[in-house]
Parts: sequence; C-alpha cells; structure tokens
Amino acid sequence: MDSILKNINDPGLHALVGCITMNMGKEKIAERFKEIQSQYPQYDKTFLWLLAYSQEHSPDTQRYIEANYKKFHQCLDSGFPKKLSAINRFESHMWEMILCDTLSASGKLIPKSAAGADLILETPKGQLIQIEAIAPDEAEDEGLRAERPDYSKGNMFSSGGNIEDMENPILLRCTHAFDQKANKAYKKDQPFIIAINTSKVVGIVSLDDFIIRRVLLGLGCVTITRKPDGSHQTGLQQKNDLKKPNGGIFPVARFRDPNYKHVSGVIYTSQSSIGLIPGGWGWSNSGIFYVPNPMATHKVDVDFNFFKTIICDEVAYREIPAKRDFVTSF
Repeated sequence: MDSILKNINDPGLHALVGCITMNMGKEKIAERFKEIQSQYPQYDKTFLWLLAYSQEHSPDTQRYIEANYKKFHQCLDSGFPKKLSAINRFESHMWEMILCDTLSASGKLIPKSAAGADLILETPKGQLIQIEAIAPDEAEDEGLRAERPDYSKGNMFSSGGNIEDMENPILLRCTHAFDQKANKAYKKDQPFIIAINTSKVVGIVSLDDFIIRRVLLGLGCVTITRKPDGSHQTGLQQKNDLKKPNGGIFPVARFRDPNYKHVSGVIYTSQSSIGLIPGGWGWSNSGIFYVPNPMATHKVDVDFNFFKTIICDEVAYREIPAKRDFVTSF
C-alpha cells in the first residue's frame, strides 16, 4: 500500500508491514499486536492488523486497496488515506472504496467536489445519481447493542427469546443510519441513494432480507393463512413500529412514508467490506442488496448487476438474484 502510506506520511507505519507472522505463535502474536496498538493508538486496529499480519488474505487486501485508491482517488474525499487509517473509521471508508469499484460497472463515477454527496454516479443514459455511504457503529449504550455469541462458552447461542427482539438493536441502528443520511443536504432535482453497511452492529442474527423488509418496507416474518377451503396462503407480517431494547418504540417502513420519497433507493449489506473484496467471503453470504423506493420522486434508471434486488410494490414482494458475480474493475 505504498500510495496509502505515502499520503499518511508516518514513517513508523512502514516498519510494521509484515512484522507479524503465523509461525510466531498465538501468544506472541497477541502480545506483539497489543504493543503495536499501544504504540499507534491513533490508528484503526483493523488497519494496523492489515499492515502487520503478513499471511492469509492480508497481502491481497493490501494490493486491492492500493489499486482501488490509484483508480478512484479523485472520487474520494480529500485526505482519504488518513481518514481510512484513523481510529474507528476504517470500515466506513473501506465501504466507500468497495462502492466505487462495484458502482463503476454501472456507469461513470464523477470526480469528488468539496461539497455534495459522497459519490456521484453518471449512468450510461446520462442520469446523475447522488450516493451517501454510511457504516454505523454500535450504540454507546450497551443496552442498545445486538447480542453477540460468547465463544468462551460451550454453547455460544445460549441467549433465548424472539428472533425479532434479537434483531431489533440492528434494526434500530440501521434506521438511525438511514435517517442520518436522509436528512443531509442534497440536490433536490437528482436521484439520491443511501448505501448502508451494518457489519459493525450485527449480533447473533444477521438476516439481510429481514432487516431490509423491516426498516424499509415494514414487512417481517413469513405468515401462513388458512383459507376456508382448507388451502394455505403465505405472506409477510406487516408492522410499522418496533420495540426498542430498553423500552419504547421506533418507527420503521421508511419506503411507505411520503416524507422519504426524496430517497430513490438503498444499497444494503451487513458483510464486512474486506469480505467483499473479490474472492472474499462476503459475496458468498448475503452479498449486497439494492432496494428501490416505490414512492421515489426520482426513479433510478440503472442496472446494478452485482447486487441482489428487492422489489416491493402494491402487486408483490420479489427478491431478484444478482445478474453476475462481482468482478473488480482493475
């Protein structure tokens, strides 16, 4: 990552590259990385690990970040390398890099200006789409966090309860992230997409289609209704409000609310951005979804062929597979 490190301009980081190897043993690796974190507290721990660990996927990830930055640096924020490496900011900025790569297959990315959306995509038909990216952190209040497996116990999934209640902390953070970007300044006469990565807030359960259905459409678990003739009909539960983990309720179903018709759609994933690098595990799990807003003032006229698509209107709810596997643009 020569260009990234050069722009960060911290000579000490160069010495960290590849300094941890698998043959050091678990205890020595943990001790050495703790020393590194103590020595460089201003940097994100994922970024430091990526530099220091020389095996598994680290070299490929480093090469990907370098190539991505060289190709898309004009579309990213000024001083992007320092922002990418800053404490607790690696995931959100890595998400922007992944978006640049995936979206470039659907049009042309416009060089970044000082003001405006995070990314601007020009479609083959000349439509300009504003894209705001966000990767929300966990809530500061531990009572509002999603439950996570305890790997120190024999049964990591010891927590009981309704699956919906276990998902609600994720849904709350996702809804908050959506609102945070939906209320940001943008050009009123252009399509506007919010790109959300919730990989930092997922807990025991991470069902992307369920999260999307709840937050955007007010739809949840599958329902089965028995008809008078004895046959059965399946559908989706409808609910516009959900319970907060510490009491109270919060509204969902953003794409059924006319106050959000300025949002053309949402790009969503709960997969770590590093896992979405070609060959990573993220695409083999849920990958990335695109959900157009059926009430949108400005419809998006573009084919996101790497993304799964969820279409929901008055006629039907449909999940459409991605047209092709993700292939990087460089």
